[in-house]
Amino acid sequence: MTAFIVGIALFALVLAIGIEIAVVRNRKKPAKVHIHRHARRAPLLEDRMRPVLREPVTQYGDIFTSYTVWRHGQQTRMELFAGDPWVQLNEFTRSIVVRHIWRALEKLAKGAVVIVDQPPQEWSAAVDKTFDDQGIDPWPADGSAPKVKSNPDAPVFIKDREF
Repeated sequence: MTAFIVGIALFALVLAIGIEIAVVRNRKKPAKVHIHRHARRAPLLEDRMRPVLREPVTQYGDIFTSYTVWRHGQQTRMELFAGDPWVQLNEFTRSIVVRHIWRALEKLAKGAVVIVDQPPQEWSAAVDKTFDDQGIDPWPADGSAPKVKSNPDAPVFIKDREF
């Protein structure tokens, strides 16, 4: 009878160990907690962008009410807040202005640069490559004189003719 009780106890012990091993193997590992850094404002970049914004403002008036520059990892994001004069510009002119600002910010910041304005228009490297400015570049990236595409059908005046 003691052998029977010892056998049952031994069987219960083996069964408990087997259940514990199965539970440990099937236990899910806790999910990794990823720490996301929040975007941080970049006041130094904002200060360096102030002269860049003066050129379009000089030409088109007070088109921007304010702007902010944010850094998040390797991306720099500039948000432009505009007033009524900005909305009155046509889409092409707004694109020319945003491209000018994007080029300047890209030179200052490392990594990807995105500019967002209202009405919604995002500017990035992919957009810049495909943008057709039709030969008009009021603020070239290299600081040279503005490029204007010549029209072969336009009249040529003596003072404009090269000899």
